[in-house]
Amino acid sequence: MRYSETDLQCEDLMWFGADINGCIFACTSGGIGSVPEFVCRSREETELLEEFFMEKMPKTTAGILLIPADGCPLAEDGLLLASKGIFCFDAVTDGEYPDAYKKIARPETPIKISELPEKIKLILDSHIVNTNIADRSFLKIQHAF
Repeated sequence: MRYSETDLQCEDLMWFGADINGCIFACTSGGIGSVPEFVCRSREETELLEEFFMEKMPKTTAGILLIPADGCPLAEDGLLLASKGIFCFDAVTDGEYPDAYKKIARPETPIKISELPEKIKLILDSHIVNTNIADRSFLKIQHAF
């Protein structure tokens, strides 16, 4: 099933992509962040990726939190994903970088698409964003709508 424009305004999506080097990243939209077409086209793929990365994938590295560790779910999720080799971004809520995501956590050692199970690789192969995620503090995404 496809996400609608209304769905994106009501839901705080956690979605996943990969950069030009095959590094994995996660973004949380907060109902305000731009969400790319490759996410909107399949709710099932988005939910499968979230389940895999949050629940099934093991920790492989140290995670480095770039926001205060105040016990909020965002910080906890960011640190968890970073410890699995994934860069984490959250939708910007201030006027500094409108329509962007800000890096909130990073892995000491990133994981690459090539290290993932085949089913996950097949999905992420169509979720490539033309950037080097390791060098980015902010990420701008073209909104599907």
